[in-house]
Amino acid sequence: MSNATTNKQPKFFKPIFAAMLSALILLMTFTGIGYIPIGPLKLTFNVLPVAVGAVILGPAYGALLGGVFGLSSFITCFGMDALGTIFLSINPFLLFIMCFVPRVLCGLLPGLLFKAFPKTGAGEVFGSAICCMLTAVLNTIGFLSLMWIFFANDLATNPNVLELLGGASVTSIITLFVMFAGVNALIEAGINLVLGSAICKALFVLIKKFN
Repeated sequence: MSNATTNKQPKFFKPIFAAMLSALILLMTFTGIGYIPIGPLKLTFNVLPVAVGAVILGPAYGALLGGVFGLSSFITCFGMDALGTIFLSINPFLLFIMCFVPRVLCGLLPGLLFKAFPKTGAGEVFGSAICCMLTAVLNTIGFLSLMWIFFANDLATNPNVLELLGGASVTSIITLFVMFAGVNALIEAGINLVLGSAICKALFVLIKKFN
C-alpha cells in the first residue's frame, strides 16, 4: 500500500504544485503585494513563482505559469494599473502581446535551459540559481523592450502618459527607461537568485525523499 501511494505522488505533484503557484501569482497580483511602484512603472516579484515552477516542474509548466502571470498582468490594465490603462485605450492587442509573450518565454526558456544541467549536487544547485536569475532578466528585458517598441511614440507624445510622467521630456523618459531597466533587472535577478535557488534546493530535497 505504501509503495503504491509513493508511486502516485510524482504523478499528481506537478499539476497540484502548478495550481498552488498559479494561485500565488494571482494573489500577489490582485492584492498588490507582488509589486513595488516606482513612478509609473512597477518592480514585480511575481516572476519568482514562475522561476520556481520552471525549474521544479519543467518548461511546459514554466510557460503555463508565465502565461498566468502575463494574463493577470494584462487584467490589471483594466483600471488597476495607471500606465497599463492608458496603453489599453491606445492598442489593447499590442498591450496583450507586451504583457503575455515575455512572461510565457521567461517561464519556458529557463525551464528548457535547466534540462542541460546535472540533476545532482552542485550542478543542480548552480543550474537552478542561473535559471531562476534568468527568469527575472528575461521578464524585464522582454517586457520593457516590447513597451518601447509598441508604445515609444505614445510615451513621448500622448498627453495622458505625459501627465502621468509629470510632464517629463523625451530625454527624461529614455533615461527613466534605461535606469529602471537596469535597477529592475538587478533587483529582480538578485531576489530570484537568492530566494528562488533556496526554494528550489529545499523542494528538490523534499521531492527526492518521496521518490
